[in-house]
Amino acid sequence: MVFHVTPFGPRSCEIQYTHPHIIKEEADADDAPSFSFDYYFLAEVTASNLKEDKLYLPVEATTSTALNKQCQEIILVNKEGNSWTVSLRFSESDGMYYIRRGWRKFCLDNRCAIGDLFVFNVVGDGKTTPLMCVCPERKEYSELLIKHLSRKNGHIASTSRVI
Repeated sequence: MVFHVTPFGPRSCEIQYTHPHIIKEEADADDAPSFSFDYYFLAEVTASNLKEDKLYLPVEATTSTALNKQCQEIILVNKEGNSWTVSLRFSESDGMYYIRRGWRKFCLDNRCAIGDLFVFNVVGDGKTTPLMCVCPERKEYSELLIKHLSRKNGHIASTSRVI
């Protein structure tokens, strides 16, 4: 028997083959969420934010793609990976996000004292519940802390501790 194999159809036209698995992979890549990891800030535990159970995020947080004004919650994550779901709100009058109902518990559970400092990284895609993770110590975070502490009363405050 003799077989004649050609890449052409019965009308001698080239057959155009598609690769559905490649198309699917490209579609999956387009659907994948784009998480933002680039916004971090310094937060200080104060008597007033503990009393009010409220922590204002810096104004610059409004530029983070991880947050959106409709978001009602944020998850705080400490260095050990433990998490606390807290209320997140946006104040139209102040133009700032703030954490409410849960900040005090987070601080108590992490044995924070007034003056303690956190460097938080806000992580999210703007669609799902964002995370606010306590950052491990890194050079750029140390620079942020030094800048903050040197501004405080013109010298480094010895009572502050980095969490």
